[in-house]
Amino acid sequence: MFDWMRVCAWGPPSRLALFDDHLTWRSVQVEGRSAAFGVGGADGPPVVFLHGWALGSRAYKRAIKRLTTRGCQVYAPALPSFGGTADLPSADRNLDGYAKWVADFMSAVGIDEPALVIGHSFGGGVAIKLAHLQPQLVRYLVLLNAVGGVAPRPPWEWLGGFAREFWPLPQALEMAQAMGADVVPNLVRNPVGMVRVARLAQMADLRSESADLRASKVPVLVLTSEGDSVIPRDAFETLCDAVGTSGRVVSGRHSWLLADPDSFGEAMAAVVDVQVAVHNTTRARTRAEEVTALLKQTSLSRRSARGLVDSAPPLWLMSESAGVLAGDLALCHPKLRPGEVRAVARPIEGSDSVRLTVVAADRRGLLADSAAVLASSKLSITHASAATWPLLNLALHSFVVEGGGCLHASDWEELGERLRVMGVCGSAPVPLIGSQGAARITVQGGAGGDRSMVTITQRDHLGLLSSLCRAFAALGANIESLHARTLNGTARDMFLVVGDVDAQSLNRLLDKGRSHRVSSARDLHPAAAHRAAPALSES
Repeated sequence: MFDWMRVCAWGPPSRLALFDDHLTWRSVQVEGRSAAFGVGGADGPPVVFLHGWALGSRAYKRAIKRLTTRGCQVYAPALPSFGGTADLPSADRNLDGYAKWVADFMSAVGIDEPALVIGHSFGGGVAIKLAHLQPQLVRYLVLLNAVGGVAPRPPWEWLGGFAREFWPLPQALEMAQAMGADVVPNLVRNPVGMVRVARLAQMADLRSESADLRASKVPVLVLTSEGDSVIPRDAFETLCDAVGTSGRVVSGRHSWLLADPDSFGEAMAAVVDVQVAVHNTTRARTRAEEVTALLKQTSLSRRSARGLVDSAPPLWLMSESAGVLAGDLALCHPKLRPGEVRAVARPIEGSDSVRLTVVAADRRGLLADSAAVLASSKLSITHASAATWPLLNLALHSFVVEGGGCLHASDWEELGERLRVMGVCGSAPVPLIGSQGAARITVQGGAGGDRSMVTITQRDHLGLLSSLCRAFAALGANIESLHARTLNGTARDMFLVVGDVDAQSLNRLLDKGRSHRVSSARDLHPAAAHRAAPALSES
């Protein structure tokens, strides 16, 4: 039997909101004055990004996007005197005043936990001051080509350094393209403020404050670039010595993260992934309580609701808002009848996408088959999450599919019947195992059968999710939970798996699968059936 539902079992049948990883620009009152800022990303660890001199949040939008796509929620304020943010009062026009302003900004936008604070150039000096004056606001500090590591220098040295940033010509074109959205408007709006802040950056000597960071136990990452002509290498080394870290040197000029945001993303990957994992572990407990409270409004008994939430994987708990997760869990009640597959389709606000949630009895390959049904219907998956409850033999899969809002009722009925057959009989189209382009794979933790977090980033294509799930099965690994999403054609899928998985083997399997189709995991890896554990595999 197939039970097809058109509205959520919990709450009103309102349209769901789809979170966009792009930066959006807003304004807020800070210390009674208007401040402009960009914000973007999921409900992840808060990141405060502080820009360099003469710029603002718009110039860094490509670099910031590398943070939002890794699961962070980024706040990028235009510092006072820049980007339309009002000047500081005359008495506060110093680094202490800027640091206090950032602290007040964090409060104004509702950041209620220590943040990962990233500062570039002049923003790095402000970040040092913030961590020195109010270390309780900073979970981790990243300094990129930061000022403050050397005694004041003559202004002509600064001017010469900035001039060299724009030579040769290809470098100048890249820099002009990245900076154009901020520099010219800043010159028009507040040229005096730009000169004043340039003087602050030129005179910044933060060696003492940097040395105090070591005692405050705030972890610090210091980076510079090999071609930086603005901040001398000895200033970088002095800053590293004061903080007590070896620092890192990357390729590029002073503003390397503007011209090459991919390098910035790679340099930040380890720090960001750890922060996301810590944040999710902590917030999952709070999210569980929120979901449990919402389920009290449904027909689920308190015991059943608590049992489902307490045993839900943390990765799944952090995949959506509490309201959406509660709606999905409400679909699990009453208990599934033998052979029953239950589903709900909910439109996404402001788009033609639909969130499709499917509840069925768990079995090996269910997640791969569910995704394959959607791919065979030419429905592209942009977000996905999954969780299983082995003791209940229950699986819950949710997919956001593009174009679902354009389907007719008859299309949904046909899709529902195919899902029913898939759930009961295990019959589904078999996609190509592989990818259209190289995949970036990282594996964290796990050895000898322990749990691992596997992140796969690559160009998206129809049937990709199903292919990846079958590839895990071919390696004898069981998918316990999933959080997947696609943005601007790039898929980033996070799997919590049980079993031995290494990036090289997974990559080889994906490469091998580009040229042919397979009918089962056994065809790709005959030993997989002997290594795979029951119940959790691929679902």
